[in-house]
Amino acid sequence: MLSTPICAAVRYTLLATGILVAAACTTIQDTQQPATARPNWVATWTSSPSTPIPPEILPPGVTTPQLEGNLRYLMRVSAGGNSVRIALSGGPSVPKLAIDGATIALTDATGIMPETMQKLSFNDQVGVSLLSGGTVWSDPVALPVASGNVLAVSVHLVGPVSPPQADKQLVVSMLPGDDRTAEIVLEGAETIVARPLVTAILVDNPSVNRVIVAFGDSITDGNGSADPLTRGWPDYLAARFRAEGLQNIAIANQGIGGNRLLEEGVLGESALTRFDRDALSVPGVTHIILMEGINDIGLSGFTLNGMSDSYRTLGTHDIIAAYSQLISRAHARGVTIIGATLTPDLGSPLPGYATEGKEVIRQEVNDWIRNSAAFDAVIDFDAIVRDPDNEGRLARAYNSGDSIHPSDAGYRAMADAIDLDLFR
Repeated sequence: MLSTPICAAVRYTLLATGILVAAACTTIQDTQQPATARPNWVATWTSSPSTPIPPEILPPGVTTPQLEGNLRYLMRVSAGGNSVRIALSGGPSVPKLAIDGATIALTDATGIMPETMQKLSFNDQVGVSLLSGGTVWSDPVALPVASGNVLAVSVHLVGPVSPPQADKQLVVSMLPGDDRTAEIVLEGAETIVARPLVTAILVDNPSVNRVIVAFGDSITDGNGSADPLTRGWPDYLAARFRAEGLQNIAIANQGIGGNRLLEEGVLGESALTRFDRDALSVPGVTHIILMEGINDIGLSGFTLNGMSDSYRTLGTHDIIAAYSQLISRAHARGVTIIGATLTPDLGSPLPGYATEGKEVIRQEVNDWIRNSAAFDAVIDFDAIVRDPDNEGRLARAYNSGDSIHPSDAGYRAMADAIDLDLFR
């Protein structure tokens, strides 16, 4: 079994072990012992709940996922610890979520490590149910994990569930039938693309004192990554922290494909709506990297299969006003918020999404991010991945193929450009 040493100092509260009270005086024995330290639960992996795309406007070949039976998720954690727990949520689009079995285990190159398999409970019960929008946390289990480890989380559904659609990097292995969550291999399981029902993994680690929430859309969620275990630039940034020996930092990826700052609709609750839940309420959050707004610009005034009511025309001032709200809310909670410039999208295959007029708005928004001093710091992703000969387009080496989402090389370059001193 893999063991991770916790190297940072732990603060102890000293308690008197014996107190004798007399009429005239109080005598306290000299013998003192440290109290048990409070757990320091921090987010080491996350995924935000989303909302479904109506069937009538699903892209060709994309269907609404139907999940049943055994589900097995693989997640790479960004920080280690000695104990773990998970969160389950179907988000606002799943009327009811009920499970009657769950396990967690470490994996290696060959699969699940049998000796690490642990059953999960919820308030000492093997199962749990929750209604739409609810979240439930498992009881802690002792399972030493290290930064970069891949965990297998398995749950058994009591009834079928239809979670929202997702970009192709978010996958789950599904095997219908009776509870087999404790089996090492789910023989016959198929791979399904869907938003995870497991929305967080926490670790107890007193040395972790920085939790970065990467908050945004599909470019944060990692659309374009070839490896489902590497969800875009946040995972490449986590790898840099490991390489530098910065074991006190965790990263929570709260990107949602298609998400927008201002507008609700078929692509997730707006950033303004979900910011408290998905950013400010992440356990241990100290920093937020905000990269969102390209979909507000691209879908401005859009009509999709006759549905235009959630695509009102937006301008630069609307995007800036939304940023200003999020900045104020972060600062009110004492959280550092870092602005990231919006990356190029000219050449998008979606008609009307990326135009020369909308490119002007993107450039104006980026100019404000860089020069307004409203954010605590700025990461200039645009400057990293744009084509030097055509600044409205992604550089060919960094284009995943759709001219919107970076490739793995692009995501790696974005992570490599981030000044690690922002988080030391």
